[in-house]
Amino acid sequence: MLNVLDPENNSPKGYLIAAYNNLGLVRKSIGLYSEALDYYNKAESLSFGDDKYLFDLVDIYNNKSRIYTFQRSFSTAVEYLEKAIRICESFGDPDKTVLLRISRAYLNIGIIFYESGNYKEALKNLEESLRLKVKNKLPEIELTYLSLAKTYAMIGSINDAEDYFKNSINSMREQFGENYYRMAEIFFDYGIFLRSNGDLDESLDYNHKALSICRKNYGEKHPYVSLSLRNLGDYYLSLNNYDSSLYFYQRSLISIVNGFSETDIFENPLLDSVILNVDLLKTLRKKSAALELLSGVQDDPAMKLNTLNTSLKTIELALQLIDRIRNDFLTEESRIYLAENEKETYISAVHIAKALYDLTGETSLIRRMYVITAKAKSAVLRNEITENELFVSAGIPDSLGKKQNTLSANIAAYNNLILEESQKKEPDSIKISLWKDALFEMNREKERISTAINNEFPQLMELLRKTEPLPPVEVQRNLRRDETIIDYLLSNEYNKGKRNLYAFIITRDNIEFIQTGLDSLFMKSAEIIRNHSEGNNDFSEYTGALYYMYDNLVKPAEGYLSGNKLIIIPDEEIAWLPFDAFLMNPPDPDQSDYEGLLFLIRKYAISYAYSSSLIYDIPGKQGKGEKVSAFAPDYSGDTLNVQVPGQLQGAGKEIESVLKWFKGDEFTGSRATEHNFRTSIQQPALFHLAMHSVTDILNSKYSWLAFDVKPDTIEDGRLYNYEISLMRIVSPMVVLSACNSGTGTLYHGEGLMSMARSFVLAGASSVVRTSWEVNDETSAGIIISFYHYLSKGMRKNEALRKAKLDYLEGSTPALSDPRYWAAYEVLGDNSPVTDKNTGIVILIIAAVVLTAGIAFYFRRRRIFSARSE
Repeated sequence: MLNVLDPENNSPKGYLIAAYNNLGLVRKSIGLYSEALDYYNKAESLSFGDDKYLFDLVDIYNNKSRIYTFQRSFSTAVEYLEKAIRICESFGDPDKTVLLRISRAYLNIGIIFYESGNYKEALKNLEESLRLKVKNKLPEIELTYLSLAKTYAMIGSINDAEDYFKNSINSMREQFGENYYRMAEIFFDYGIFLRSNGDLDESLDYNHKALSICRKNYGEKHPYVSLSLRNLGDYYLSLNNYDSSLYFYQRSLISIVNGFSETDIFENPLLDSVILNVDLLKTLRKKSAALELLSGVQDDPAMKLNTLNTSLKTIELALQLIDRIRNDFLTEESRIYLAENEKETYISAVHIAKALYDLTGETSLIRRMYVITAKAKSAVLRNEITENELFVSAGIPDSLGKKQNTLSANIAAYNNLILEESQKKEPDSIKISLWKDALFEMNREKERISTAINNEFPQLMELLRKTEPLPPVEVQRNLRRDETIIDYLLSNEYNKGKRNLYAFIITRDNIEFIQTGLDSLFMKSAEIIRNHSEGNNDFSEYTGALYYMYDNLVKPAEGYLSGNKLIIIPDEEIAWLPFDAFLMNPPDPDQSDYEGLLFLIRKYAISYAYSSSLIYDIPGKQGKGEKVSAFAPDYSGDTLNVQVPGQLQGAGKEIESVLKWFKGDEFTGSRATEHNFRTSIQQPALFHLAMHSVTDILNSKYSWLAFDVKPDTIEDGRLYNYEISLMRIVSPMVVLSACNSGTGTLYHGEGLMSMARSFVLAGASSVVRTSWEVNDETSAGIIISFYHYLSKGMRKNEALRKAKLDYLEGSTPALSDPRYWAAYEVLGDNSPVTDKNTGIVILIIAAVVLTAGIAFYFRRRRIFSARSE
């Protein structure tokens, strides 16, 4: 193949196309999807536009679609398959070879729609694939039968599903025999189908048949054998037969871990001896869940305690495995699985630790639960940094970045080769030894490159350091006596109609824990609150939602609070909610306006954080922000940023007030450029950005702040979200007085991605953000008061609370609606931005010392006078 690609050999175009296509297949087989696409693209460029190679182009498009399908880029995969069909249909009178390719394309499109949950389109394409195969007597009909069976099962057409499952089994058996390896795949799916419809005995029979086929084809140590055993464990778990389920889960572990043969369910493999694998992670999760359920039916306290302890150790082993997979072996399969399951694994660990706490009452378990929760939040932030596809191109030198990416991909590929070879009936020890030697060299080279990147790009290490969770004792040490953290962890999965909510209440002296369940009314109320800024809800509905949130999120924790300063670390949809506006009492039945309502802000000063590691700045790292850089574009005549609605009318007042209380630089109109901002942001000042933001509803990384573009010949006037996190910011506070600066895309398990978070990750000690589009005239008054109180030395959360309360005191009942005042929120460190209170403190201390000195003097005089008498 290398000879074919050698330019000196002048190989025919057809040979080159075949070589590149085959190289793509090789790269795909070992998990190097980016490299595979590169080779497919080269083959495509040679084939395109030449009718002689249309058939090759069809194969290339099919191959590319498989990669995009595996990467969950479903729409792109469908586009390539539909193009392949159109090319095939252009041949006029297609022969069976062409018709087979068309039927395969329809089958693959059907599978894609099945995977994405569009069962109507799935059936349409699968039935077309079946029609072509039946009419033209094409092979592989058993695969179409199987996909049709699974799709009909999903829409509840049980009889149709049953018929197609049997057709698939009979067709496969007639062509390949009972023990053909792909027969096991059909039996896996058919067994699950039978179990879901109550045919338990037949389901068990097919699960055992699948296991027998896998053992005959692969031996005892193989992922498919492990899967067969795990399916049997699932079968018994569904019957609440925990002993039998654990028997099979333990053997599932044995079948996938070389050198592990312990049948005792209270034993687990050591990770040091494990080849990292997502199937192992799945089995550990299942085993942990079964152990917890088993403990629930055990009467002996000692046995129950031992079982729960093993359950917790097993799920914690799964969490360690997740860390290892992310750091050492992140294949496309594992990336997708972790994105969908990582958070629920953390929640399972918290749930099991809670059960152990209920049994023992050991307070150390609460801290253990919180460590797990902090790691879950840390994983969200870390993933946002490491998965930013523009990170390398924006900061790391090209040569180092490419080497690092290539090495990471090759390390994952070689690990995969070792895994597959090790699980064969007769593994080739020479191959394994050679691959391990190659891995050793690649890992050492990756270490050298990582060191070089860290030296040349210290922002990376700083960003990753910020995501590391702090020990609970350090979190508590940082808290003031009047501060309380409420850290929420919310499951996405419903259990008996409710989502588990875990809340940790952290004060300087204690860590408490509460667990509750949120029903469908939570999601309904969250949507009502989220949509209220657009005027979509009536008074009763909206205030009811605000009271519901107080009653479920804050009231259960109030008995554990210390002082009146709350720091909220939200999760999932809780990140949408303005806690300031929660109602501590519902309004009277006949009330129809907001006058006199007891909002939560009247009792507490509330701020927010993404994790406990991002609440407090490193002591001495940031200077006090006596200087302000204020930016306010006017957008007049801006023809480039057509999405920007126009000038913010209240921006001028904001800038004027900011510079009234703080000295600094004014960047208004044509001076408010992206280039000037990038230059200024390197200085340790406060930054006030009174400007529009444009939200990308599909991916928050591509949301942007709109600067003035007319005189800027260097930048495009759009500061994208992903660019912000790559900056080096040393500001004690960034105020985003912009529309929707705190909102973003909510990805389950990833939190609410927003510009505010990017500024925090870039180094800002705190950010003042808006949670929805604000009325700039109304908001200007709040911002003016906020800066006034900041200039007096108030802490940020107290200053914003006072500004909002001032607004409420001077507002009409209609303008007391939270949509006008609750959007602004403080995120991160609450420390004052000026030292003006320091002088007062010094005077007070001096007065106390002077008073004590005078008292001591007169007391001594009285003593000496008494002695002289």
